[in-house]
Amino acid sequence: MSSGNQLFQERVEREREAHSESDVLAESYKIKEHFYHIRCYPSIKRLYNKMEEYVSEIEGKKILDLGCGFGEQSLTFLKRGAIVYGIDISPNYIDHATQQALTAGFLKDDFSFKVMDAHTLEFENDTFDIVIGYGILHHLDYKITLGEVHRVLKPGGRALFQECLADNPLLKLFRVLTPDARTVDEKPFSNKDIQIIVESGLWHAEMMYCGLVCAPIAVFTSLMLRPYPDNPLIRFADHIEKWTHTRSLFLSWNQYVLFNLVKC
Repeated sequence: MSSGNQLFQERVEREREAHSESDVLAESYKIKEHFYHIRCYPSIKRLYNKMEEYVSEIEGKKILDLGCGFGEQSLTFLKRGAIVYGIDISPNYIDHATQQALTAGFLKDDFSFKVMDAHTLEFENDTFDIVIGYGILHHLDYKITLGEVHRVLKPGGRALFQECLADNPLLKLFRVLTPDARTVDEKPFSNKDIQIIVESGLWHAEMMYCGLVCAPIAVFTSLMLRPYPDNPLIRFADHIEKWTHTRSLFLSWNQYVLFNLVKC
């Protein structure tokens, strides 16, 4: 094995250990619950609503939930009549997702949850109508993974990914202060990374952003005004943020980006 391949496999194994043994996902949930307002500020609600629009009519469609975690979103898709395949690197998450679907009354023909490395998808070409992921690409070599996603999508199929961004200095500080909620190899997206995806020629790409101003303010109001997620500071921050978005200012300084990628 070459040194490059060995380093790559070591990274994959570190991610597997972090999610299977340390359960970094559960720790992330705890942090977000402590800073409750970062889950519900206005622009993140708009981003969630936009993502919801793209998966509102999915009955009979094949969906790949990439990095499905505990399977909450997969279960939502199943309830809407989709045929759902979920993959994750953690056997614990896959066992939980499978049991959750069975407990909800779905048959094994309705879904498939498997332990799988997203860098090497074990599916045929042109299989899925939609591939969707929540905070997964920044744990991976996104170029390799998106190449695989492109391969398994049907012509004209859609890939949707909500990902964290790298450049906001206050959010960088927040990540430093919450090391147990993340893995050592994860790498939030920079503006350069986004341009690489846009210019790859693989996708008709659209992006939506949230959190440039709202996210740092939401960290503060979670501590000082916790009972009031809809507070004047957040609303004022949202007005400023809307203004920056209309002028495409500091986009990579936001908290999240939604990639809407349609296969060329």
